[in-house]
Amino acid sequence: MSRCLRGDSGMVTLETALMVPMLVFITFACVSIIGLGLQTLSLSDATRTAARELARGTESDQVSAAFQQREPEASIVINWNPGSVSVHTVKPGRFFVEFLGQELFTLEQTHVAPRETQSS
Repeated sequence: MSRCLRGDSGMVTLETALMVPMLVFITFACVSIIGLGLQTLSLSDATRTAARELARGTESDQVSAAFQQREPEASIVINWNPGSVSVHTVKPGRFFVEFLGQELFTLEQTHVAPRETQSS
């Protein structure tokens, strides 16, 4: 009986050594996915706000400047339609750790807002 116990004495250490890197990777993956989700929500909010302000009659230059202040890495494209305004934005999705300097995701958002008419 004592031989079996002696042979298993290092198994806990080995299992821990094998599982710790996997747990770190899973934690990193979860945190990165949450980070990408937060970046998407931020871009969506900034895009929606820009479309709403343009629909209310705010100047395009002011809206673009406010958008760039909120999302410095993003680009904005404004399309004026007869009854609405469309705003399309693009931003690189970033992980917390860079992967060899490559951009793995591109986040895009489009929002359309009906133009608001001002009564005289």
